[in-house]
Amino acid sequence: HGQQLGRRLGYPTANLRLGRRVAPLAGIFAVRVSGAGLCAHPGVASLGVRPTVAGKEPLLEAHLFDFDGDLYGRRIEVEFVAKLRDEEKFPDLPSMVRQIDADAAAARRILGATADAAAGA
Repeated sequence: HGQQLGRRLGYPTANLRLGRRVAPLAGIFAVRVSGAGLCAHPGVASLGVRPTVAGKEPLLEAHLFDFDGDLYGRRIEVEFVAKLRDEEKFPDLPSMVRQIDADAAAARRILGATADAAAGA
């Protein structure tokens, strides 16, 4: 369980802590998520320290498009399809949400996951 900030901002995420592992990459990505009954489900993910909300430890946060399920305690696999941009610090949450909107739209285009197509998944 995270702080539920993504949910409050309209982008609920599956949060995966890296622990002592060091990620070989960082940034914002178009992803596909499998496991827990999902098969290559499209989404957008952030891998980094979350500087806008004063995060300290690296965290992978994956938002699955048009998904309304419970993944708590479930094992998932995140496939990184394309890097959208580097992680950055925003001056406020509204600025960050505008960028998340743009990132989600870009990821949908890359993955061919329009809102209508993903709803039928």
